Amino acid sequence: MTIVEPGQGTRDLAKKRVRHFLADFNKLESEFPSIYPKMIVRGDGPYVVDSDGHRILDAGTHLGACQVGHSRPEIADRMAEQTRTLEFIALDGGVSHGYAAELAERLAPLVQCDDPIFSFTGSGSESNELAFKIARQYHVRRGAPSRTKIISRLGSYHGSTIATSAAAGMAGFKTDFGPMPADFIQAPAPFPGGDVPGRDRAEWWRQSLAETQALIEAEGPETIAAIIAEPIAIPQAVKIPTAEYFTGLRSLCDSFGLLLIIDEVVCGFGRTGRMFGAEHFGVRGDIVSYAKGLTSGYVPMGAVAVSRQVEEVFAKQPLLHLNTYAGHPVGCAAAMAALDIMEDERLVENAATMEGVLKDELSRLKQAVGRTREISVIGLLSSVVCDISDVADPDAAVRRVRKNAYDAGVLARIGRDRTNLSAHFYPPLNVTANDVTAGVHALEVGLRSIDA
Repeated sequence: MTIVEPGQGTRDLAKKRVRHFLADFNKLESEFPSIYPKMIVRGDGPYVVDSDGHRILDAGTHLGACQVGHSRPEIADRMAEQTRTLEFIALDGGVSHGYAAELAERLAPLVQCDDPIFSFTGSGSESNELAFKIARQYHVRRGAPSRTKIISRLGSYHGSTIATSAAAGMAGFKTDFGPMPADFIQAPAPFPGGDVPGRDRAEWWRQSLAETQALIEAEGPETIAAIIAEPIAIPQAVKIPTAEYFTGLRSLCDSFGLLLIIDEVVCGFGRTGRMFGAEHFGVRGDIVSYAKGLTSGYVPMGAVAVSRQVEEVFAKQPLLHLNTYAGHPVGCAAAMAALDIMEDERLVENAATMEGVLKDELSRLKQAVGRTREISVIGLLSSVVCDISDVADPDAAVRRVRKNAYDAGVLARIGRDRTNLSAHFYPPLNVTANDVTAGVHALEVGLRSIDA
């Protein structure tokens, strides 16, 4: 494979990309270089370097995966060593290896799940899809095959497969992919699109919980297998629930015999200033899904934790499921190395400390950018929402913000809905206060260009 060094022609690289490789099935000839004007060629801690040699803070980590920063030799060396020892063997047909068991033992005391057992996957989408399969088979094994429905929440995102798209609480992930699988239903959104005058935050979450209970009763509890919820929802903006809401979800599940699936794919592994997002609310899941930060993005890998109480139902008839790459030895090696770094460098604690810096900087940004409706921060997971309801060409505004923020030195996730532009800012957990300050200043440059 050709190693691309800074200085090579950006446009030549882009032409190669759009000729044979579509990263997200968006052709770039018309927009390149107006979205992200460079090709990324290497990583350096919390920064990435483009083909012109510019160093940019990766405030998307990227898509929330790279907790420990880019290009860590400790992880690369562990992966190489594992490849030389045993690169792969499938966990099937009575054949096993100790690396997955070692990783499961390492994770067990950390996760928000009682006496868990683990199954490993290749991504967050796979983790959530497996969680759905476990929930449905659990009820079949218990003699309640009618319990097939999965409740998710409006505004949620749980993956890119057909089933996880059906669970998504956003119509855009379902359009043109129909018909969607049956029995995925959405509870009312527990968050508004922005600040609601005269509406208390706790009151909003209480109403959402009451509406969820009403939905369960209307559908019939005997038809519902599980509720899936992220500790902190992020697709449109970071929305932080009250502890009362999450403990209420747990109580609803217990009262109606439903399983609670906690989706920690984005929130897990230190992102929120705790090892896992559910720790903020003191809630434990029956099934918990993970990915992204598990290996810090160095290898595609996910995991599903299942409580012992749920697992025991499968004692006589095992779960019907197979995944070729489950517990991949190189992925296990990457995960163990990433966990070592997080512990040795106290990155979860750093995320908690940097929360204060990030709040201060985003509060300043809110005052500086008049269109800002709200900021949300928890650990190193944050978003800024700006009102674009009166912008004539909102897509052009999004492109300007992306480009100008990038040119100023930050690679952030910028998107929009009908009335709001949202900027997600969640850098690697090894950032310093200076990194955060510089990154938010660069984001401010981008947001100021909404009206350019």
